[in-house]
Amino acid sequence: MLNAVERVCLGLRRAVSAIVVVLFSVMLIAVLAQVAGRYFFNFSIAQAAEIATFCQIWLVLLGAGVALARGQHVAIDVLPSQLPLPLARLALIAIALVSAAFLAVLAYGTLPLIKLGQFQTSPALQMPMKYMYACLPVGAIYMMLELVLSVVQRWDDPFPPPSVETEEEAI
Repeated sequence: MLNAVERVCLGLRRAVSAIVVVLFSVMLIAVLAQVAGRYFFNFSIAQAAEIATFCQIWLVLLGAGVALARGQHVAIDVLPSQLPLPLARLALIAIALVSAAFLAVLAYGTLPLIKLGQFQTSPALQMPMKYMYACLPVGAIYMMLELVLSVVQRWDDPFPPPSVETEEEAI
């Protein structure tokens, strides 16, 4: 059962990583169109600026989950890494619970904003803002899923020392 859930989560991770790449590509194209419009044609393309902004917002919230999956978030784990295995596991669970509680409050707290967004549209694209506001609960739920998967995957070694792959660059 756990293996099947883990496979589904890893498939979702690959899909979200692909979405992040697409969002970044669309954002890059939109910014280039905006720059070209301004400097070559002396014309500002408001839709391009809005597309770039919306892509960046979704990119940040989904990218945070991807970073969590790769262990690239800032963490202070000097003390928990010195604990014996049972206490390190307890610390891992406690940290995950506090993080999940924050993400749950974030996801739940944005529901009124999404309801409000049904009646608002973006200035340039005239797109309902509920789709933009939806990035908050979607990103929070994805991060919670990665958090649970992280606890499962790190159970045997909750706070491993950093490896060369996780460092930005080995000196």
